[in-house]
Amino acid sequence: MKHLISLVLGLTLLTSCSESFFDKYPTDATSFDNYCRTAGEVQNVLYAAYGGLRDNFANAIVYTGDLPTDNAYCYKVVNSADHITLHESGVASSNGMLGNLWQSGYQIINRCNLVIANMTEKFSSDPKFNQYVGEAKFIRAYAYYAMVRVFGDVPLVVEDIMQPMDVFNYGRESVDNVYVQIIEDLTDAVAKLPVSYSAQTEIGRITSTAAQAILADVYLTRKKYAEAKTLYEAIIAKEGASLGLIDGAQYKSIFSAENVNNKEIIFAIRYAYAQTPAMSNYLMRASLGNIEGVAINPPGYTNSLIYGVNLMMMTTDLATLYEENDLRRSVVHMGLHAKHLEGDQYPEVIVPQTLKYFDYRNITDGRSGNVPESGCPTIISRYADIILKYAECLNETDPAAAIVQIKRIRDRAGVTTDINATKNDVALAIEKERRLELGLEGHRWFDLVRTGRAQEVMNAYYKRGAASLSYLPEYIVDCEFGSLTVPAMVADYELLYPIPYAQNQLNPDKLPQNPGY
Repeated sequence: MKHLISLVLGLTLLTSCSESFFDKYPTDATSFDNYCRTAGEVQNVLYAAYGGLRDNFANAIVYTGDLPTDNAYCYKVVNSADHITLHESGVASSNGMLGNLWQSGYQIINRCNLVIANMTEKFSSDPKFNQYVGEAKFIRAYAYYAMVRVFGDVPLVVEDIMQPMDVFNYGRESVDNVYVQIIEDLTDAVAKLPVSYSAQTEIGRITSTAAQAILADVYLTRKKYAEAKTLYEAIIAKEGASLGLIDGAQYKSIFSAENVNNKEIIFAIRYAYAQTPAMSNYLMRASLGNIEGVAINPPGYTNSLIYGVNLMMMTTDLATLYEENDLRRSVVHMGLHAKHLEGDQYPEVIVPQTLKYFDYRNITDGRSGNVPESGCPTIISRYADIILKYAECLNETDPAAAIVQIKRIRDRAGVTTDINATKNDVALAIEKERRLELGLEGHRWFDLVRTGRAQEVMNAYYKRGAASLSYLPEYIVDCEFGSLTVPAMVADYELLYPIPYAQNQLNPDKLPQNPGY
């Protein structure tokens, strides 16, 4: 049996046996020397690839997507340099989140490689061949898509590595070549995977629609608008009882841990509430505040004992962007006040937070402290995201048609739409709507980089810090905007992040550092 070697530390495959697909949790170390003897054992490796998406990988996707932007910040009392520097454009190669993304990404990729190789070599006639290979190719492609947007050139590994020292033969592959592989994998996944699953134990697994969604995103990122538009239209053509927008009055149910198969979610990384071993989504803790130990009481609740750890707080800049009657405010918590900072000038300073990862069962179960459980998913693709990206494609040739799609999202939110039908005005309206709709879901930074607006938007944001002292206390301003004396600035080279320090030091010839770091 081949040996699976991680590009980082060496991989131990983990498996389990549970009736429900998403209850499967890696618990037992397995030797590779005599494994993958059946298609069922290969499926266990696939489960491990799914499981690898949780925690460090999923967290890093959201952190790198929102913390570097005007959407989220780290409340500095926690003194987490990794989160603070990500928000203030001061990232170093030692940043732990980037190291976690790299390490977990290649662990996931190697598990997928093992699935693809074993199914192809041994079980090509198995009834599950297309499904398992399609799922593995999707996960491999998504892992590469996440990493290539963060690091740029990355090692491209599409086979099981048999000898440990062979790891050092893999250098950084060009972004263009990595995207060729991503597109090839996703195209094959679209062809191989079903549109849906009928068995209850398989609902939530990757579908052809999910593969179409990520492939369209890849084309959009590569500015291949016609190809992306065709795929988005193919997804929209499926709109119906099992795919579409949730009613605005039920907006917060999109993110509910007890509604993870709702029709708006196309692909999400799943978690579970109060399991042993734990499968909780850490983003609930990260996105909640701990201000003088005051509990987070969402609207309608008064007996919560829950608070968070301040790592990914919603900015005032984003919270004040919502109109008063916007139904999306149901997932924006405005009930926490920084009372220890209040004075005559700041009678009611609100510290906004997102409730997209809040599992309300913590309150009903009487859980307390800053270690709440969350079964809420980390949503990678949902229908509203598709509609707004489709609008982006339409705007290339028909701004008026793009406005129709934006209006669908704003109508659902209960707010009016008034946009000039010029390409630039519509592009800015899409940018704003994606921020309101998808805030703290890990999209904002990648949106700004894709549209070439990251430096303009973020450098203007940092400069606004000083003016914010007129309505926010200095400490809040320092957390949300960074230094006021020398405002942060996104330089050209900071549109990519550094290769993790350990990787560069282990193999400096093959893994040279990105310029500027």
